[in-house]
Amino acid sequence: MDRIMDESMLKKWQMVRKWGGGILFTMSLFFSALLGFVVLSPVYIIGFALRLQCGQWIYDTIISTWFAFAVGAYEVIYGVRIVIQGDVRAMSKDKCSLIVMNHRTRLDWLFYFAVQARYSSLRRFKISLKNELRHIPGAGWAMQAAKFLFLKRRWSVDRDKIVDYLSTFASYGMSPQLLLFPEGTDFQQVSRQRSRQYAEQNELSDYSHVLHPRTLGFTSVVGYMKEYNKLDQIIDVTVAYPENVLQTETALITGDIPRVIVFIINCFDIDTVPTENEARLAQWLEHRWRLKEETLKEFYVYKDYSGENGLTAEQNLEIERDTKLYLVAALVFWAGLCLSCVCLLLLSHVFRVCVLWGLLICLLVSSFVGFDTLFNSLAVFPDM
Repeated sequence: MDRIMDESMLKKWQMVRKWGGGILFTMSLFFSALLGFVVLSPVYIIGFALRLQCGQWIYDTIISTWFAFAVGAYEVIYGVRIVIQGDVRAMSKDKCSLIVMNHRTRLDWLFYFAVQARYSSLRRFKISLKNELRHIPGAGWAMQAAKFLFLKRRWSVDRDKIVDYLSTFASYGMSPQLLLFPEGTDFQQVSRQRSRQYAEQNELSDYSHVLHPRTLGFTSVVGYMKEYNKLDQIIDVTVAYPENVLQTETALITGDIPRVIVFIINCFDIDTVPTENEARLAQWLEHRWRLKEETLKEFYVYKDYSGENGLTAEQNLEIERDTKLYLVAALVFWAGLCLSCVCLLLLSHVFRVCVLWGLLICLLVSSFVGFDTLFNSLAVFPDM
């Protein structure tokens, strides 16, 4: 009887720890983004107001440390294991890249920060997202200012948005590394059924692990990035969750964070991709998705965690050491910032008033202007 009670108490304690950890993780991401954006806003707003050419660089550097903070939270604190396979040798902090990935969960982008932190640039990293996400307090405002690509999924509207978006980076003289989900939505029962119907209507193979990609947006983005940003490469990423899947943002609260996440990387120099012909480029993407389906079928059978990525053991060890130092530094910085803000909110009436006014101003700017539009209007572009 005592043994049964002990097991029951242990399960309850494990459940409390799991939920407690999930709530702590979620709240730390939310409040660090919210308070960080408001409290640090004078730094980058002054940079733009003074018409400094480095204004956007200052902001992108600040937000890249928050990306590293998120990675540090789930890797260092929660012990999530990131396995990166394929060949990462062509990835670079300086190259202009279009990253295409299967959209297994709504949080794939969050976990992909870990790859960028190791082999590419968190400062140059941009994501294509649903337009509704731009107004999330804190995180949405930060993504606006970071110039993430928000799409409404109506080509008549999105086409001009994409052109303006990529041409702006050309004006800054910046080479973005843009993450695009060609499937358009995450892999769930409803989207799986729609993909099956699409396959039947077009006499295509039915997929079990991915959705059929939408090629129009992909081919257009490739063309515009070649025109405006001197696109260097396309990075094809396959993500797999071999142990458990965290499907939505709200599921973070339960603390059921994936223990292992596998990224399989394939890099293609832009000269090796048929970009001059849209039909052939669309076929190229569809072929990559067929290979992606086969890769995932095999992976979920054998669950290979070897992590071979084209680098030597010594090179990987050095990268992991440098990355961990960077992640710990980001954790310390953002934890210290949040703790300082909490103390000031409790102790200082002036600080509370300033934060409330800051929140109100941010809400109004996000709703009626947009931080991306505001900062573009203040920016000074270098001579090209």
